[in-house]
Amino acid sequence: VLGKKFFKADNLLQIRFGGRDIPYDDHFRVYLTSKMSNPHYTPEVSIMLTIVNFTVTFEGLEEQLLGDVILEECPKIEETRSKLIYEISDFQKQLKHIADRILELLAKASEETILEN
Repeated sequence: VLGKKFFKADNLLQIRFGGRDIPYDDHFRVYLTSKMSNPHYTPEVSIMLTIVNFTVTFEGLEEQLLGDVILEECPKIEETRSKLIYEISDFQKQLKHIADRILELLAKASEETILEN
């Protein structure tokens, strides 16, 4: 199933599974779960999957609960906190854009023009 080895038979898309030919539906999805905290898959399997890690950390849970308490007790502070988080995210994007632009200018500059910009 993971290898998506389909074939057409009787004008239907089918897949061989357990020695039987089964009609395949494009809307079919398979979800696998594991109790392992950090499961390891071979590279061949990993490229065929989308791995989602739902691990809950103590720090993440603490931050989420603190946000809920602050929202209940002091909504103005939580509003300010949320606004600051968005601003920090925007500033980080701007910083990355500026750094990329500087690297681009340095890559294109010659020895004579490097100090002009």
